[in-house]
Amino acid sequence: MPFFRFPQSPLSHPGLRRTLVLAVAALAGCASAPAPDLHSDVPAQWHNAAPAAAGAAAPAEWWKAFADPQLDDLVRQALAGNLTIAEAHARLQASRKLHGVADAAYLPNLNFRTRDAVAADASSSYFQAGFDATWELGLFGRGEATERLARANVEAAAATLQGARVSVAAEVVRAWRELRSAQARQRLLKGAVALQERQVELISLRERTRLASRVEVERTQAALEQARASLADPGLAIRQSALKLAVLLGRHEPDPAWTREPDDATNPAVLAAITSTPADMLRTRPDIQMAQARVLDAAGALGIARADLYPRLGIGGSLTVASNFANNFNRRNTPTHTQTIFSLGPLIDIPLFDWGQRQAAAHARGDELDAALLAYRQAVLEGLSEAESALVELDQYRQRREAEERALQALGRAADHAGRLTASKLSSEFDNADLAARRIQAQLALSATTLAQDLAFISLHKAVGGAPAWRGEEQSSSRN
Repeated sequence: MPFFRFPQSPLSHPGLRRTLVLAVAALAGCASAPAPDLHSDVPAQWHNAAPAAAGAAAPAEWWKAFADPQLDDLVRQALAGNLTIAEAHARLQASRKLHGVADAAYLPNLNFRTRDAVAADASSSYFQAGFDATWELGLFGRGEATERLARANVEAAAATLQGARVSVAAEVVRAWRELRSAQARQRLLKGAVALQERQVELISLRERTRLASRVEVERTQAALEQARASLADPGLAIRQSALKLAVLLGRHEPDPAWTREPDDATNPAVLAAITSTPADMLRTRPDIQMAQARVLDAAGALGIARADLYPRLGIGGSLTVASNFANNFNRRNTPTHTQTIFSLGPLIDIPLFDWGQRQAAAHARGDELDAALLAYRQAVLEGLSEAESALVELDQYRQRREAEERALQALGRAADHAGRLTASKLSSEFDNADLAARRIQAQLALSATTLAQDLAFISLHKAVGGAPAWRGEEQSSSRN
């Protein structure tokens, strides 16, 4: 007949159990590491920001300040279909799942096992089967530190995803504005070619009437060929921008509609001012979010190192059934005996001879936490500096653009006056050709400054982390 053996647990003594609980609680309170303070002093407002314009776009949809529906649609498609964003989202989902089971190591654990054992004198063998139960209590801050490590991985993955979204949105807007600016330059250069062709006709006519030399004809012809050669630059920029957009949207080739000439041939600059504050930047800038995640990770590692200075405590138990195989096949021996043994008691793992190593590890983790905090402060300072620099650049390009617009207006008035003189037979078309060329050059300079101002506006909102937070319906729509 089987028999049961129940050894008495050491925890059954009331006084010993009460003393152990009090000691564990006191040591656990001393070992747990406090959460690091990430408070950073930032100015309430930007120093170089222009007054906010009426109807300015929200920081999360800053590209709508360009008032371009086609651009809005491109950004929406890129945020839903970009492969880098999809990869970052998959990694975030993985880290969230692991965070959900981060405390599994400190929950009761039950295992079933079987094994065979042979007696030392080889006279008999036993088959054993049973259950092992363990429950590590996660004291001395170990459980909290483990949760911090898992949460740090989630926050780092979230920062990576948001960084991808910010970068993709900014690059789509940049590529689109560069494409539109290249189309504007192409139109102006075509006008310059037409003007130069007319110059060749006029100078050739003057040569036939002995009013110009062959040298002037060749010089004008060379200028025409140079004007034609300059058309290659905007054409190349248009194709490169279209290819870049295709990659950002997760496509194999560009959409032909992107390179079609727009109905509105103007290329206005965005004038909306930034509406966010430095404090908003701390919550949205991806590299600051990543620095926060690294601080949390360092705090979790410090908590584990401190917990390693103390015993690992838990509760364990087992239920084992053993059967003598030798007796099962040897009928001449005594009858088969099957034993069932149950045990329950504390699990204690105490570090003894490696105390110095563990203490050094804890000190090193503390230094790493200090380094992570300093890196966080540096990320905040760099973010503020980058945003302020973009604000200064944006304001300088605004002033330059306004001056170039005034110069272009003056050239326009001069062209109108020259046209009236030509109509009155007081001057010729040839005499006014230089003025027309200067006007085209002024338009090209204004177009370049407009693009530079747009790129400064893009850099500004990239610097402050401008992009909408991830939403589940975007990813699901990209898979359809």
